[in-house]
Amino acid sequence: MANDLQLEDSQRDAPPFRIATVGLSQNAIFHLEAAAIRDGLQPVVAARTDETNAADDPVPGCPTCSLDELVDRSDIDVVFVCGPVESRIDTAVRLLQSQQHVVVEPSADLTPELIERLIDESSAAARCCSVWRPHNSEPDFRRAAQVVASSEAGSVRAVRFLQHQMAAALLPDTGSPGCRDQITHSTLRDQVGHRLAQALTLINEPVKSVTASFGRAPVSFGTTESAKEITPAGDTSVHVIIEFESGASALLDIALSSVAPISTGWIMQGTRGGYHSERQHITVEDGEIYDVAVEIIPLDPYQHLREQLQHWPEPSAIKNCQTQLHREAAVASILRQIS
Repeated sequence: MANDLQLEDSQRDAPPFRIATVGLSQNAIFHLEAAAIRDGLQPVVAARTDETNAADDPVPGCPTCSLDELVDRSDIDVVFVCGPVESRIDTAVRLLQSQQHVVVEPSADLTPELIERLIDESSAAARCCSVWRPHNSEPDFRRAAQVVASSEAGSVRAVRFLQHQMAAALLPDTGSPGCRDQITHSTLRDQVGHRLAQALTLINEPVKSVTASFGRAPVSFGTTESAKEITPAGDTSVHVIIEFESGASALLDIALSSVAPISTGWIMQGTRGGYHSERQHITVEDGEIYDVAVEIIPLDPYQHLREQLQHWPEPSAIKNCQTQLHREAAVASILRQIS
């Protein structure tokens, strides 16, 4: 993993990529710390929102300031907006209007209308705006996307993703009886959002219909006599089927209360082949099927973001920004339908 955090010599000699955050939440601290341990990245400042009892120095060498002070700064390359969800878009719009590049921390509570507002404001300001999707740097997804982009598997007809895990048992005990349940439900919605964004990347077609079924399974904590079983107040699993106008389909099966963890990764079926578990399956003219390894280069999402902004405002960079935001609007629309 250490090698993934390093840059090429030419990139290491370049000026540092300067990062700021809005908010001092756990997500904001994560971005600042990630920048602090990577060559070529620099955490500059964190703007306070409504936090209380937060450290004045979230990471060594990174001070805090007010949002007004952050808006007026010109020594920042990109701002990660991690503040309260209810004000997140307003904050992002204000930063865009002040000519800052912006990355918005995702939330299942972001509506299609709010994303459309980001699309309009980023276009008017001629600045990059995106939603943070680090899952898109996962090797398995990138391999599947590479197979799709190559067209060697033909038109995509189906994609499948199954992920069962015991996420609730890993959550801290905060003393609040409903805390585990609330965080589990929030985690489920966040996971669905990430996988929807990936599915809509693999099948870039208009959506025809969406169906979903949720489940609520008891979760046991501990193995001693004091072990307890709780029934979550919120759903812990979801089964989503998306039908596209082209006839293709996507299936997501996600559970956060499974005692038998399993993940298939992405399975993709095309008209001339498919993908699964790091292998591309190819059908030749005589009907024989063979498979080959799909090779990719490790990708650090922060370096990927830096490279995108280095090409701004080239037409390709602007197009990628707008495409990603339109995809996020589609994700928000589906989340609204299944919530």
